[in-house]
Amino acid sequence: MTFGFRVRPYLHAPSSTGMTIIWFSHTDEPGEVVVTGPGAPGPVTSRPEALDVLSPTEAERTELIEGLAPGSWLYPDGNVRHVVVLTGLRPHTRYAYTVTQDGEQHRAAFRTAPTDGSWQQIHLVALSDSETAPAGRVTHRSWPAGPGGESRPDPHGLWREVFGVAEHTAGRPVLRYPLTKTEGYRAVVSMIAQEEADLILHPGDLVGGGGYQPAWDEFFTINAPSGLLSRAPLLPALGNWENFGARNGRYGTPSDRSPVVRARAKYHAHFPGPDGARGRGYYRLDHGPLTILTLDSSNGEPDDHRSRYAQPLTGRAYRGPGADTQDHFTAAEYTAAGGTDLNDIAPGRPQWRWAEENLADARAQGRIILVQFHHVPYSSGAHGLPMDHEFSTGQGGTPMRRFHRMFSEFGVAAVLCGHSELFERSVVPDGDEGSPGVLYYDVGVAGDSLGGELRGGDGELLRYNPHRAWTADQDAPERWEVAGDGNPVLREGGKHYGYLDINLERTGTGARLTLQPIHAFPVLDSHYRVLRIERRTYDDEVCLRIGPDGRVTPSAGR
Repeated sequence: MTFGFRVRPYLHAPSSTGMTIIWFSHTDEPGEVVVTGPGAPGPVTSRPEALDVLSPTEAERTELIEGLAPGSWLYPDGNVRHVVVLTGLRPHTRYAYTVTQDGEQHRAAFRTAPTDGSWQQIHLVALSDSETAPAGRVTHRSWPAGPGGESRPDPHGLWREVFGVAEHTAGRPVLRYPLTKTEGYRAVVSMIAQEEADLILHPGDLVGGGGYQPAWDEFFTINAPSGLLSRAPLLPALGNWENFGARNGRYGTPSDRSPVVRARAKYHAHFPGPDGARGRGYYRLDHGPLTILTLDSSNGEPDDHRSRYAQPLTGRAYRGPGADTQDHFTAAEYTAAGGTDLNDIAPGRPQWRWAEENLADARAQGRIILVQFHHVPYSSGAHGLPMDHEFSTGQGGTPMRRFHRMFSEFGVAAVLCGHSELFERSVVPDGDEGSPGVLYYDVGVAGDSLGGELRGGDGELLRYNPHRAWTADQDAPERWEVAGDGNPVLREGGKHYGYLDINLERTGTGARLTLQPIHAFPVLDSHYRVLRIERRTYDDEVCLRIGPDGRVTPSAGR
């Protein structure tokens, strides 16, 4: 039996003079990397490393998923990692490479990062909340209506037969989305693969359970056909789902948080991080004039919990951001289970000081700064409320607002997050008249839920985020047309799976940063068959002018 690759080669920890190539095999036989290009090394033989933390569990082996043949998603045994670190390469140079493993070959190419002076244009994409899992192949998510939804098909008619209908919490039926989670994420990956991006930013919730190995296998299975990750490095951040054991114990219990420890260990096994930050969860990457800081927003201190508040806030009441982004486990419980990598977000703590030092360094160098982490601080969606609100999920992102003053002081151009699974843009001022403020995005529409703006008990929009500038939910009205047989067909608008397209272009006096939300639009016929999926843009392009000091100019107008 021929095994070859378990996970095909993907790029990691890029720099102007190096690149890391990672792949996984079933056997512990060494593999070989051959690189061609200026200054490339000779053939490099890998050092196989069997990782017990990635071994399948009994719960995974015996799982049953309705609609799928038992075990059809399970890989053969063996999960051996190969990491090859290439150094001494030339900046902004294309290299072809071939990886051979157990007789199977994979060919691809990459380009090293440019230096500060050698770039003209840089292309990035940002997306999060893909939350892959085998069950995503047969899961059509609930699709709450936005403006224009009054023209939607009858939920008791043909749509129910083809895609299904979910029962809303208020007892009203809600259409399910026409693409499964897997189909949606695969469409997004396919579109990005055509973009020739230099970097892919993913601020968290890559998989449907960091401790669930089939979720990781599914992530790489969906990405493999496009070859995307073997051409463009992925920069991930830890999301709340990367802390979750899923079938293997969820978040564990107060006396045993080992499922969380195991979940985070799997994340680090797949994405160890650049030198100096391996296994840490937060890191810096410089790419030409860009500095990208990735933070770990998984935990705050002091620990907090919804149960502490006998009289929680209601409506738009607000008394502060709170300290903790999750009430599922405490830092002490995690440490007692043997975990050593949990970072808190409290001011003055190591991650806070690291962020401040690196922002100051990047600003002193006149760099353009982007920041990414998972828990979106300003959100109109489900996770936009602090711990002390009656509608809090216990995973609100508001504690990350404490970083805003720092981001504003050092001129961060944009902050990229996920979590509420709502395509949203917010503009948060810094208090100085005429200042452009800081741009925040929730790009959590890669392939899981399609969230809408949160509504209160009266059904009206809560509008808890005072800095909201745009959402796909409310600012891209659905337009339905009735076909000849009487079935309404969506022609444009609505919320769909997608990503943020980010282009940086050099200008005579600085740079121009353009951010454009993109979505995968399923084109249906009147019988609700998916004819094709089109790449479409939302009408919310933002263009920022960047000065020679790397800051957004006040006249940019967001």
